[in-house]
Order: sequence, then C-alpha cells, then structure tokens
Amino acid sequence: MKTLTCRDLGGPCEAEITGNSFAEVGKNSRTHVMERISKGDEDHRAAAATMQKASPEEQQAMMAEFERRYNDALTI
Repeated sequence: MKTLTCRDLGGPCEAEITGNSFAEVGKNSRTHVMERISKGDEDHRAAAATMQKASPEEQQAMMAEFERRYNDALTI
C-alpha cells in the first residue's frame, strides 16, 4: 500500500490518500474530493474545476506527474 497526500495529487490539503495501485489511489482521491465538495469546501471545488478545465494534453501531463509521484512513494 502507498500513501500520498491530496496535495500530491493536485488537491489543496494534506489528507492522506492510500491505495494498492495508482488506479485505487485515484479512486480514493476522487472520493475524498467529492466528500469535501459536498461539505462546501471551495478549495477542493476549485482544484476539481482546474482539472476539468484543462485540455486533454494538460490532463495527460497532470496524470503522468501524479503517477510518477505514486511510483516514487514508499510502500507501507
């Protein structure tokens, strides 16, 4: 299992996001962001909007960087 922060994945906070694969971390990150948005967190809403407004090329670059961070994270 690996742990990254919300900030490591493009978000605004230091909440820990864990998973056994990059896909699982992504799923758990989305869940975290949606929970924060549902509670009225504007910083998380803005981070999600930035991702959504990015071009496909920009989104690919962001995902590549997030995957690199996942690959570099220590397994716990």
